[in-house]
Amino acid sequence: MARIYISNDPSGRIIASFPYDPLLVSKAKTIDGRKWHPVEKHWSFPNRNGVLEKILKVFGGNEVQIDPALKGTVPDFVVSAQSNDLRTPYTSPPHRWGREREGVKKLESGLSPKF
Repeated sequence: MARIYISNDPSGRIIASFPYDPLLVSKAKTIDGRKWHPVEKHWSFPNRNGVLEKILKVFGGNEVQIDPALKGTVPDFVVSAQSNDLRTPYTSPPHRWGREREGVKKLESGLSPKF
Protein backbone atom coordinates (compact mmCIF):
# COMPACT_ATOMS: atom_id res chain seq x y z
CA MET A 1 0.00 0.00 0.00
CA ALA A 2 1.42 3.38 -1.01
CA ARG A 3 2.01 6.21 1.44
CA ILE A 4 0.44 9.49 0.38
CA TYR A 5 1.69 12.81 1.75
CA ILE A 6 -0.73 15.75 1.83
CA SER A 7 0.63 19.28 2.38
CA ASN A 8 0.39 22.90 1.19
CA ASP A 9 2.60 24.56 -1.38
CA PRO A 10 3.71 28.22 -1.12
CA SER A 11 0.95 29.34 -3.50
CA GLY A 12 -1.68 27.84 -1.16
CA ARG A 13 -2.61 24.79 -3.25
CA ILE A 14 -2.89 21.37 -1.65
CA ILE A 15 -0.14 18.93 -2.67
CA ALA A 16 -0.42 15.15 -2.84
CA SER A 17 2.85 13.22 -3.23
CA PHE A 18 3.14 9.47 -3.70
CA PRO A 19 5.23 6.95 -5.64
CA TYR A 20 3.93 6.24 -9.13
CA ASP A 21 0.95 3.92 -9.12
CA PRO A 22 -1.54 3.93 -12.03
CA LEU A 23 -4.46 3.37 -9.64
CA LEU A 24 -3.49 6.38 -7.49
CA VAL A 25 -2.98 8.52 -10.60
CA SER A 26 -6.49 7.61 -11.81
CA LYS A 27 -7.86 8.54 -8.38
CA ALA A 28 -6.06 11.92 -8.46
CA LYS A 29 -7.58 12.62 -11.87
CA THR A 30 -11.11 12.41 -10.40
CA ILE A 31 -10.57 15.62 -8.42
CA ASP A 32 -11.54 18.87 -10.17
CA GLY A 33 -8.82 21.49 -10.56
CA ARG A 34 -5.99 18.97 -10.34
CA LYS A 35 -2.59 19.73 -11.83
CA TRP A 36 0.42 17.43 -12.33
CA HIS A 37 3.85 18.96 -11.67
CA PRO A 38 6.34 16.80 -13.60
CA VAL A 39 9.52 18.39 -12.22
CA GLU A 40 8.44 18.13 -8.57
CA LYS A 41 6.58 14.86 -9.25
CA HIS A 42 3.45 15.71 -7.28
CA TRP A 43 -0.19 16.60 -7.85
CA SER A 44 -1.70 19.88 -6.66
CA PHE A 45 -5.33 20.80 -6.07
CA PRO A 46 -7.09 24.10 -5.34
CA ASN A 47 -7.41 24.82 -1.63
CA ARG A 48 -11.12 25.58 -1.47
CA ASN A 49 -14.11 24.26 0.45
CA GLY A 50 -14.51 20.51 0.24
CA VAL A 51 -11.40 19.73 -1.81
CA LEU A 52 -9.29 18.40 1.08
CA GLU A 53 -12.19 16.22 2.21
CA LYS A 54 -12.56 14.91 -1.35
CA ILE A 55 -8.82 14.14 -1.52
CA LEU A 56 -9.04 12.18 1.75
CA LYS A 57 -12.12 10.31 0.53
CA VAL A 58 -10.56 9.45 -2.85
CA PHE A 59 -7.33 8.18 -1.27
CA GLY A 60 -9.12 6.44 1.61
CA GLY A 61 -7.77 2.96 2.29
CA ASN A 62 -4.20 4.12 1.67
CA GLU A 63 -1.66 5.24 4.23
CA VAL A 64 -2.17 9.01 4.30
CA GLN A 65 -0.08 11.56 6.19
CA ILE A 66 -1.36 15.12 6.45
CA ASP A 67 0.80 18.13 7.19
CA PRO A 68 -0.18 19.42 10.67
CA ALA A 69 -0.93 22.83 9.11
CA LEU A 70 -3.79 21.20 7.17
CA LYS A 71 -5.14 18.96 9.93
CA GLY A 72 -6.92 21.88 11.58
CA THR A 73 -8.90 22.52 8.39
CA VAL A 74 -10.36 19.00 8.23
CA PRO A 75 -13.58 18.33 10.15
CA ASP A 76 -13.10 15.78 12.96
CA PHE A 77 -15.56 13.34 11.42
CA VAL A 78 -13.43 13.14 8.25
CA VAL A 79 -10.20 12.54 10.18
CA SER A 80 -11.79 9.89 12.41
CA ALA A 81 -13.23 8.12 9.36
CA GLN A 82 -9.75 7.75 7.86
CA SER A 83 -6.97 5.43 9.00
CA ASN A 84 -4.95 6.07 12.16
CA ASP A 85 -2.09 7.21 9.94
CA LEU A 86 -3.66 10.68 9.86
CA ARG A 87 -2.77 11.04 13.51
CA THR A 88 0.87 10.01 13.07
CA PRO A 89 3.63 12.63 12.91
CA TYR A 90 4.00 14.18 9.47
CA THR A 91 7.21 13.43 7.62
CA SER A 92 8.16 15.05 4.35
CA PRO A 93 7.85 12.88 1.26
CA PRO A 94 11.02 11.48 -0.25
CA HIS A 95 12.49 13.96 -2.71
CA ARG A 96 12.02 13.16 -6.39
CA TRP A 97 10.33 9.75 -6.39
CA GLY A 98 11.15 9.10 -10.02
CA ARG A 99 14.75 10.26 -9.85
CA GLU A 100 15.43 7.79 -7.04
CA ARG A 101 14.14 4.92 -9.19
CA GLU A 102 16.27 6.08 -12.13
CA GLY A 103 19.31 6.09 -9.85
CA VAL A 104 18.67 2.51 -8.76
CA LYS A 105 18.34 1.38 -12.38
CA LYS A 106 21.56 3.17 -13.34
CA LEU A 107 23.45 1.73 -10.38
CA GLU A 108 22.30 -1.77 -11.29
CA SER A 109 23.50 -1.22 -14.84
CA GLY A 110 26.90 0.02 -13.66
CA LEU A 111 26.36 3.65 -14.63
CA SER A 112 26.47 6.39 -12.03
CA PRO A 113 23.22 8.26 -11.32
CA LYS A 114 22.87 11.97 -12.06
CA PHE A 115 21.02 13.69 -9.22
